[in-house]
Amino acid sequence: MSVPAKIQFGRRVVTFMTGNPNFITPNPALAAITTSSDGVETTYNAAQAARQTAKLQTSLQDASVAEWDALITQIASYVQNISAGDKAIIESAGFPVRNTPAPVGLPPAPTDVQVVPSQSAGSADVSWNSERGYYSFTIERAEDAPVPVYQVIGNTTRKEASLNSMVSGKKYLFRVASVGPAGQSAWSEPVPLFAP
Repeated sequence: MSVPAKIQFGRRVVTFMTGNPNFITPNPALAAITTSSDGVETTYNAAQAARQTAKLQTSLQDASVAEWDALITQIASYVQNISAGDKAIIESAGFPVRNTPAPVGLPPAPTDVQVVPSQSAGSADVSWNSERGYYSFTIERAEDAPVPVYQVIGNTTRKEASLNSMVSGKKYLFRVASVGPAGQSAWSEPVPLFAP
C-alpha cells in the first residue's frame, strides 16, 4: 500500500468505526489512529517537498559543473597552445602533465600447452596458459620430422581449441603463440601427440 493510500485507509477506518455500535471501545483509540494518519501525511508532504527541492538543487549543480568543465577545458586548451607542450610551462599553470606511456613489448609465449586426444579419430583438444591482455593466439602443427615444417591450423581468442584432420597413428607436434598490440610472441615449446 502506498503512503497516500495508507493515510486514506486510516481515515476511512476512523470514519466507519466512529459511532459504530459493533465497536464500543476501539483499541487502539480512534483518536490515536487519526493522530498517526495526520503525522504520516505531514511527514509525507515534507518528504515530497524535500525531493522536489533536491531535484532543483541537483539540476542547478549540474549546470554549474557543466559551466566549470567548459571553462577549465577552454583554459587547458589555452595553456596547451601557449606552452607548445613544454612540461615546465604547463605545470606552472597548475596543470598536471601525463607521463609518456611506455611502449608495450611483445607478449610472452603461452605456457603449459596440453594436447589431449579426443574421442574422434584424427582429432585432439589443445589448451594453454597465458597472461591477460592478448587479443588472440595462433596454433601451428607439424608432422614429426628431423626439421619440422609448421603450418598455421587455427587462430582463436580463447585459451583452447579443437583440432582435427590428422592421420590416426601419425605423430604430430603442436605449438602456440600469443598475439598482442606489439605483435606476436615467441612460440611455446612444441608438444607431441600421436593422433588417435
